Amino acid sequence: MSIDEATSLMDLPSPILFEILSRLPPTTLLYVKSVSKSFLNLTLDSEFLKLSRSTSPAGIIINQFSSYETCSTDTLKFLKFKDEDTHSYCHDPKLDLDLQHYFPIDPFWMVGSVHGFVCFNYFPDYVETIYILNPRTREYIILPEAGGIREWPNDAMYSFGFDPVKFKYKVVRIFQEEIYDDNTSYYKSTCQVYTIGKGYWRNAGHVMFSFKPYEVNLYAKIHWLVYDAKGNESICSFDLENELLESFPTSPMYNKERYWHSRSLGVFGRCLCVCDNYADTHFEVWVMKEYRVTSSWVKEIVINISPECNDWLGNEIIYMLKVLEDGEVLFLWRDNFLFLYHPVKKTLKKLDVCAGNILASSHVSSSFSLKSFEGEVVNVF
Repeated sequence: MSIDEATSLMDLPSPILFEILSRLPPTTLLYVKSVSKSFLNLTLDSEFLKLSRSTSPAGIIINQFSSYETCSTDTLKFLKFKDEDTHSYCHDPKLDLDLQHYFPIDPFWMVGSVHGFVCFNYFPDYVETIYILNPRTREYIILPEAGGIREWPNDAMYSFGFDPVKFKYKVVRIFQEEIYDDNTSYYKSTCQVYTIGKGYWRNAGHVMFSFKPYEVNLYAKIHWLVYDAKGNESICSFDLENELLESFPTSPMYNKERYWHSRSLGVFGRCLCVCDNYADTHFEVWVMKEYRVTSSWVKEIVINISPECNDWLGNEIIYMLKVLEDGEVLFLWRDNFLFLYHPVKKTLKKLDVCAGNILASSHVSSSFSLKSFEGEVVNVF
């Protein structure tokens, strides 16, 4: 074929282009979108969006980190919702990964999942170990230790995110150091960042907040509920591109005299939300309709609690995991079980997935290899 006869990729029919783009790894797709406005427009096409959702549907990954005697420990389970009307779920036991079989440590704590990569934390005897694992390729890397010893009353927590501007995966460690001053105590929280492929940790500033575990990713930022020395609650964000920490007001109705352990941060569609389960009579979800606009908080969900039908719902912390196609919402009750709630139909349904203690996160399986990160030692199990 001569040069004049050669066909460019953009000359292919749109359905074929959609099929090719929908099967690219997430980071490759982000790069392609930045190369050409034509490719960017293709990825914004409604037909491509439908196809990309069907070829790589987001499911739920469950980390069963301890259990009753009849069940295994440190197991990964993968959940998919296969019916848009009934939201029946699919769990194939053949895909379960018994981490204890490959990693003789107990327990593994799942931090989060990004583009098929899953971050885990393991910290026996104050020695912290962070793993990045791809369950599909069975590859994993171990991160070097960060500075700051995790020993009471000091604490540390981890988050995992992706910078879509620089195409970098980052693990964020918040090291909380308790400080005593004039018979009062407060926390100095230092932010440390590890970019996958760089091989070292960096400090990215500090704030005078106590951080609550369980963060959420939204708009290329990681968000936490935080508390100042007086117990006032705010939301703190960490920008994964410029690595800046910022804070802004939390949802209404927070009372520092109340039991703050009953509140959690989540994502409702493309909005931040706060789940509040303090009241004995109901559980509620506040949604921030416009990002960082305090006046945009609205009470989106209220589930009344009655002893006759759902008294199990009350007082414990509840995490929002996913909003399904028709608006039904998937929650995690403490670390015990999943349940679905439909805001319009007012239906409530427990999901009998597995017994014992669990952590859960949205997850999209990917064959993207960790070997593409130069400088990291990749192991295979």
